[in-house]
Amino acid sequence: MTPVARAPEAAAAAAAAAAAAALYFKRMGWPTSNILAGRKPANEQEEAQVIDTLQDWKTDKYQQMIGSGEVPPRPGVLQLMDDARAAGLKVAVCSAATKSSVVFTLKNLLGEQRFNSLDCFLAGDDVDKKKPDPKIYNVAAQRLGVDPADCVVVEDSTIGLQAALGAGMRCIITYTPSTKQQAFDGADIILHELGGNVSLRDLMERPATVGDDRQAAAAQPVSSSSSSW
Repeated sequence: MTPVARAPEAAAAAAAAAAAAALYFKRMGWPTSNILAGRKPANEQEEAQVIDTLQDWKTDKYQQMIGSGEVPPRPGVLQLMDDARAAGLKVAVCSAATKSSVVFTLKNLLGEQRFNSLDCFLAGDDVDKKKPDPKIYNVAAQRLGVDPADCVVVEDSTIGLQAALGAGMRCIITYTPSTKQQAFDGADIILHELGGNVSLRDLMERPATVGDDRQAAAAQPVSSSSSSW
């Protein structure tokens, strides 16, 4: 299960973010840096130093935001976890982020009691291959002692979807603004969020057809009172 908070997902992709930043600076030019006495990096080691500093700054700001309480869990997540626990189902969290970052985030968003009640918790540090490789979900199923075919994964991107499907698990998508336009081929249900009228039973039953609330939103008529520019 991935989408817990509305927070930026930068903490879940530190390596990718660093690579993207390095590529950007290589193309656009490296900035001067206070950590290098106001000059640009002169070699790859200094470039890595600048990127690491930016990553540390980003992580610090991310944790400040999470710790402040201003970032709530995504709608329906806590209720789904509680309902699953009450129904006797096992609950796990599998994240590509580093363990320290995920633990900090989950304890703040879920609370200590829900976090400690997880039947399995895996972070990016626990496996040697990242999503879309299915290994993190394979390991979770092994630790839970369950058949992958009996697992339902909640993801928010095609990368997570591919990991779940690769592990032989069903997958439900709750997309974010940044992933809304992705093609979620193979997902059982595609939703903006888990709140509202979506129940645990709805998610556990395999639908005859894929439900995609993006299609319903696109089919809604535009109000005649709306303005065009």
